[in-house]
Amino acid sequence: MGQRTLAFRIYHFRPPAWRTPAALHVQTGVLVLGSLIWLAIYGWLAVRLWAVGPAGAGMAEALLGLLAVVTGVPVVLGWWHILRRWRARLRGGAWPALSLAQVRALSPAEFEDYVAQRIFARQGYSVENTPDVKDGGVDILVADAHGRRAVVQCKRYRGTVGESVVRDLYGTMIHNEALMAYLVTTGSISEAARRWAAGKPIGLIDGPRLVALSHAEPPAGA
Repeated sequence: MGQRTLAFRIYHFRPPAWRTPAALHVQTGVLVLGSLIWLAIYGWLAVRLWAVGPAGAGMAEALLGLLAVVTGVPVVLGWWHILRRWRARLRGGAWPALSLAQVRALSPAEFEDYVAQRIFARQGYSVENTPDVKDGGVDILVADAHGRRAVVQCKRYRGTVGESVVRDLYGTMIHNEALMAYLVTTGSISEAARRWAAGKPIGLIDGPRLVALSHAEPPAGA
């Protein structure tokens, strides 16, 4: 258990920078295939219209046009979604180091993105923000170059995070079959929570620690 914790401890890991999850490659491959099919349909339609002329277009050409529209809409939307994810994955340097007051002023979504990019992506982790709805207690998924995963929960608090939150996070880590769990908060973490997490693969990052990590230089090679 100690070795597993060390492998994911902040600034002790040296994976290559900007590793993209395989799922994103698969989605991109499917979209490339869909785009080729879409272009083939449009090409076939163009050839038929060139052969018969617009005035001679019949039911076959109308069906081809409808098929081109039906296949084109999901392809365009899919590329828009993929490009947004690629841009988000490559924007790790977009967030400057912020003070604790500035971090607390962020919206919940901005705070999660700040933690994902400024704390984890800068040191080479692959990061993925989970959907805001039904995230199961996981705000960010991170992975190293070997595919080992950790879950991150972000708490934009001004108060103290208690033991129950850490217990729930530990259960979430087990449920997601992750190697490590991180709790990142702008507040403080109770001593009871720290005692309960001791010896477990749980990283606790309170407000001052968050600011220190965000201002620290990433490790060499990240």
